[in-house]
Amino acid sequence: MPETDAIMEAASEQLALMNYLDAETKCLEALSIARHNGQWDYYSRILMPLLECRRQRRMIAAEGTVRIGTNDLEFNADEWLSRCPTGCVVVTAPHTPADALELRSIARQSTNYVEVLFADRSSWSVQSLAGPSVSCKVAAPTANTTDQWLEQSTTAGDWFIDAMEALGDAALATVDHNADPIAQIESLEHCLETVTDHEIIHQRLADAARAARFVGNA
Repeated sequence: MPETDAIMEAASEQLALMNYLDAETKCLEALSIARHNGQWDYYSRILMPLLECRRQRRMIAAEGTVRIGTNDLEFNADEWLSRCPTGCVVVTAPHTPADALELRSIARQSTNYVEVLFADRSSWSVQSLAGPSVSCKVAAPTANTTDQWLEQSTTAGDWFIDAMEALGDAALATVDHNADPIAQIESLEHCLETVTDHEIIHQRLADAARAARFVGNA
């Protein structure tokens, strides 16, 4: 059995067991191999189970603890994650995008279902922590959802998901869709560093990978 087939079989098993973080890791491993080998058709097929893992990860996080605004907190990533082992955090001043990136990195390394954004609350603009340097203005959250740890708040969770989606749209807008497929793949992969679970970015990436079959390997 080819290496990528074995990895994706293991990924499928983990996905069926709802071990979404493990499944995502295996999908990314197979995706890297397919990319390295220029197996663009295989690459495109891996993206759909990868997206499903990420969609489930986002849903689990949005149903957990949500914190929108951190202006009255002292930055301590470990303490915040102990308060929010599963959930979403919108980091705001006096903390910085670097603080938000550190929080996100630690959460990923700790295999927590935690999503992180940075927002300028003077205009309620969210900005990227990685990938293309983009920002976008979003609707202000309601006052009763800010600056507190909220357990299973549909209102706060939905706001977070909408903000993430808008940021992904802003990243996607930086892609030149008239570029050659390999260049598009590189740009779209970069966009996924901004919002890893953005559905349309995954779809466009799959389209570009299928087109790349006809222009040779990267």
